[in-house]
Amino acid sequence: MSVGRMAAVGRLMMSVALLATTAACATVVGGTTQEVYVDTEPKGATCAVNRQGATVGFIKPTPGKVGLSRSKETVILACTLDGYEQSNEVLVASFTGATVGNILLGGLVGVAIDAASGANNKYPERVMVILTPASFPSDEARDAHYAGIRQRIESGAKAEIDLINTRCSSTNRELCTIEAKQISDAREKALADLDKRRLAARVVPG
Repeated sequence: MSVGRMAAVGRLMMSVALLATTAACATVVGGTTQEVYVDTEPKGATCAVNRQGATVGFIKPTPGKVGLSRSKETVILACTLDGYEQSNEVLVASFTGATVGNILLGGLVGVAIDAASGANNKYPERVMVILTPASFPSDEARDAHYAGIRQRIESGAKAEIDLINTRCSSTNRELCTIEAKQISDAREKALADLDKRRLAARVVPG
């Protein structure tokens, strides 16, 4: 891997805060456009896809696909559903690798990097947005919601690190160690941010 590519990987990892939950082989897609599959939990949300202040697509309702022209510009995914907070997520275009599965949680972005691919300016192929209820009926309900998200973060990080170790060879062991450390650091930041969101969540007893 070239120095420039390594630097790009580092910039991308620093821009995200959450790991993907799906470890799979990425497919390099040719051409100037691509499709992004968007799902939400719960399903049935409306997501507007915005780039540089303009709406470039809609998914209504989720799950669904949206076609995007490839670009280095970030995309804002604004998802709304009655009874839930609006979720404004940032999709980062990757220059160095094909992203194979993301989970986005209330502003926390997850990226899985396939270091073997060379797709330029590619957005995540699959995105999952977990919507946060506008309020919770009890502290227990709030904590259970965030505990589930925490488990997905941790299992996603483990899956990505395991994938790196499986693909790693003796000739690129140092790079594998760096990538695994980046994922570990991103996981810890994601968990810290998640706990802040848990403490700030509204609890309105029924």
